[in-house]
Amino acid sequence: MRWALPVGRVLTLVVLVVTTLAAAAPGHRPAVAGGLAVSLTGSAYGLRFPFAKWRQRLVGLALLGAGGVVIMAIDGNAPGWLAAGIAITASFARLPQRPAVALVVPLALAAVLAPLVRGDVEAVAGIAAICGAFAVLGLILAGVRSRAETAERLLEVEQTAREATLQSERYAERQRLAREIHDILAHTLSAQAVQLEGARLLLQHGGEIDAVLERIESAQRLTRDGLEETRRAVHSLRGDSRPLVDTLRILASTAGAKFEEFGTVHALSAQSAVAFERTVQEALTNARKHAPGAAVSVIVRFGSAVDEVEILDDGATQHQGTLAGSGGGYGLAGMRERAELIGGELTTGPHPVGQDGRGYRVWLTVPRSATSAS
Repeated sequence: MRWALPVGRVLTLVVLVVTTLAAAAPGHRPAVAGGLAVSLTGSAYGLRFPFAKWRQRLVGLALLGAGGVVIMAIDGNAPGWLAAGIAITASFARLPQRPAVALVVPLALAAVLAPLVRGDVEAVAGIAAICGAFAVLGLILAGVRSRAETAERLLEVEQTAREATLQSERYAERQRLAREIHDILAHTLSAQAVQLEGARLLLQHGGEIDAVLERIESAQRLTRDGLEETRRAVHSLRGDSRPLVDTLRILASTAGAKFEEFGTVHALSAQSAVAFERTVQEALTNARKHAPGAAVSVIVRFGSAVDEVEILDDGATQHQGTLAGSGGGYGLAGMRERAELIGGELTTGPHPVGQDGRGYRVWLTVPRSATSAS
């Protein structure tokens, strides 16, 4: 395709030269050759260079058409109309609309009147029809070119949009991975730190070896649980679902929290199940960090319109845990992001639970349509 267009132009010019010189009367050939020279000069100037400015093309096409008009005025047998017609078609196809019209109108008028120089009135109508045909051809080519350029622009826009979408998906996946890393590591490592801190304090104050070993063994169990949780998180990232209620019951039991379940359990989407699990996990971790010794409850409700999980603590503690200031503060942000991603809502804040009116609640509600597995 790269060489087809230049070859076609060359063949057209060869046909123009050969047919014009062959058809011209012997006495008119020198003058006709002069007109051909003008047309060939204009063709080389206006059509040869694909990146030429439209003003250069305008001058070149004007010369191409003027040469044809000269030939028609000199010899009626020579096809000067071919050069003029090519100039008319190329003007519509390769020039902006206004310059094209500004060139074609006087060129077509000159071509129609050229036979009158020889006194050939009968040729006027034929030349007018030829000019009209070449103009229609030029308009068709201009439309095709415009549609091709529009299609190319649309492809560029589509490609840009596709790249933006892929970039957005990559950012979303990074955020998802960040949440998973935080939820697994923060939960496991903070619990390990509690046990190890307890072991350190026991050693520092001369505690019994059995108590120290119990703390260390508990940290080891947390390490194994963390590894298992990591494997389960990989399954979740792949879109595999898991038994949510059993998982939440185990999380509550491990944290020493009360677990309650209401409603008819149904299959949840993998993303919704992960959101419920991580919310409970983070809330239990926060309760252990900020309100050690408080009574904690995990309540799961499956309704006809809304599924929800509620984590409550009664705030019955006189001090914060040794890890109250640890962490990067991404837990609540991560929970809220998860809730928003599945179309849910997360509410956190003080909530009267205990007899003294203290307490704290983490409450996740999600429409049933968003949690149901498809």
